[in-house]
Amino acid sequence: MSITPGHTTHHHGDTPSSSHKDQRIVSAAIHPAIGVARVGNSESEYFVGPQVTSPRPEPLGFYRDAQGALKRQAAEFRIYGYNVAGEVVAELTAENADIIWSAHVANSKAQWYQWQLAMDIPEAATVVLPLRNAKITDPKARTALTIDGGLQSISGPNQGGVEFNGQYEDTPVNLGELRTDAQGRLLFLGGRGVSASPEGTPIFIPGPNNSFINADGWYDDTSDGPVSAQVSIGGRSIPVESAWVVTAPPNYAPQVKAVRTLYDLTYDLFIQAGWLTPNTTVSFRHDVYPILQRLSGLQWVNQGFATQFGHNGRYNFEDPVFIAQLASKPAAGNYDLFAETRRQILNSFRLPDPADGNVLPWPWIYGDFMSSVPNPSPRQNSAITQTQYLALSSWAAGAFEADWSSEPPPGHLDSVPLAEQPAMLDRAALDFCLADAFHPGCELTWPMRHLPLYAKPWRIRQRPANSPQPDYGPTLDQTQALAVGGPLYGQGPGDLNRWMGLPWQADTAYCRGGYDQAYNPFTSTFWPARVPNQVLSDTDYALVIDPSVAPGQRLDAFVDRSNWNAPLDINYPNKTPTAVQMQTMVDIFGSMGLLEVRQGVHGSPLYPDTMMVASYGPAIPQAQTFASAQLAADFAAAGSPPSAGPRPPKGANFSSQEEALQAPRAVKPGNRPI
Repeated sequence: MSITPGHTTHHHGDTPSSSHKDQRIVSAAIHPAIGVARVGNSESEYFVGPQVTSPRPEPLGFYRDAQGALKRQAAEFRIYGYNVAGEVVAELTAENADIIWSAHVANSKAQWYQWQLAMDIPEAATVVLPLRNAKITDPKARTALTIDGGLQSISGPNQGGVEFNGQYEDTPVNLGELRTDAQGRLLFLGGRGVSASPEGTPIFIPGPNNSFINADGWYDDTSDGPVSAQVSIGGRSIPVESAWVVTAPPNYAPQVKAVRTLYDLTYDLFIQAGWLTPNTTVSFRHDVYPILQRLSGLQWVNQGFATQFGHNGRYNFEDPVFIAQLASKPAAGNYDLFAETRRQILNSFRLPDPADGNVLPWPWIYGDFMSSVPNPSPRQNSAITQTQYLALSSWAAGAFEADWSSEPPPGHLDSVPLAEQPAMLDRAALDFCLADAFHPGCELTWPMRHLPLYAKPWRIRQRPANSPQPDYGPTLDQTQALAVGGPLYGQGPGDLNRWMGLPWQADTAYCRGGYDQAYNPFTSTFWPARVPNQVLSDTDYALVIDPSVAPGQRLDAFVDRSNWNAPLDINYPNKTPTAVQMQTMVDIFGSMGLLEVRQGVHGSPLYPDTMMVASYGPAIPQAQTFASAQLAADFAAAGSPPSAGPRPPKGANFSSQEEALQAPRAVKPGNRPI
């Protein structure tokens, strides 16, 4: 088995003994190579983002402060020293090295071009993107649309107070801050989810096709940019590979992963380019099971996935008996009992680069281009990567390591061998980010799948400091977007984030599931692993686990999930529902349902031992979170506050019955059915 940079090997114990390793550090690198911070509205509290691929669930209430505000997710960066052979020698901290950290982040969304669709797909061949805020033409005034936090530095253990303060035109905007921990590691905290229009311009205008997530006059406080360090050991300067940091929207389902993560996509990109060498064998535990389990993990965020892949579903990939069957391999010459089951599962997946728009194969996740039925685009729904498909194919053919174990993987970075920690950090950060759909996405978007963006695996190719951004003119087309030397080559602060929606809350509020009701309102969906569709709310969970509640009512509360978007679905007279919902998301994003792992009903075949439950913040009345109007009515009759308004159709993600009846509809390039 080959061990490739940035990819955690399947076997421990292959690292040479430290007593035989060259201990002289000649270079260093910051990990993760791409760190991910997330906004939150808590004034002072935060937590560190995932550092292993299977982190243990956090205790109840971990993600909110005492007032119910959502904590920010910090991106922690560490430095590892390498010898001349490229082997990890040690982590470099304030105890064994002198370290000066620096970072430079910016938000240039308002100065960049509009989002319409991924500019690298065939459907974008004739698309021409105008500038956001195109009426502002003066070069100096356009520069003022970029929020630049400047280059900031920090050094020493337990330091803080270094902030990224910029301006949107004349409005002060804070993009986050730098801190260090007791070991001198860097903590980057992004913004607090502030999105606003200083002049009070609308977040959405019904007329223009491209008003959606292109709000002129608006800013948000997401950002991105390079992270670097100056390191010396005993007065000897050590060259350090820099990293990148991205501030993204919140992760409302911290334990749930997409079927194809941003790590999966980029790892496959580097494999296909020959930058990395694939593993020579297929491990069921490490290569196959994660793909299958993620389908079942989505049961907590989408009702269609709950029905097919959830507890007691036809394909419950968390059922120990079923998994043991799929992981088994008979001795040579013996009959393979589960060969046909493996083949059927393989053939249920959509092929990489599908030739048609069939929506039935797995996964039921929208792709980069939503088009009209009955002839949808091949990019209507997403697919797994070539690397994932090859792993499933080998497994289906019986050519795999039957290495299944119920023993949990490392739940904390300290449990990972030193030699594997850098790769684990690189992977964990991106394993909880989405690759589908890039329309535009949650954390990052389509440029991430292009090799010119990188200097080496997971290292963003940087534009020289103080080098001005090229001027691509008043519009941008596909030829310009993909040109050699164009915007995919050499990134500066704000250059990754600029392709995203403005403000992010508009996209998060309106990219839901079930647009194509002719197929099924509970399945095809945009971003359920980060932005849920249907959930088990804390109010329904209380009924499920209460043995004094009638069995039928308990089961209804468990099976018939709540609409996560219900708190946004408020209709006001003489106001556009879309604009109201987007603005409501701006106002209450920190109170939206966040999934936490809780104890289930032990020993009952109807319910799993653990459940993911959506808890809400103070801005959302409890009565809005029940799965059914009857449960809400019972709750209100008991003396609790009534619902704030009519519920949407049960289980569906539409703001009104009229909206549901209008779906699906044909869409022009770049426009979702909304």
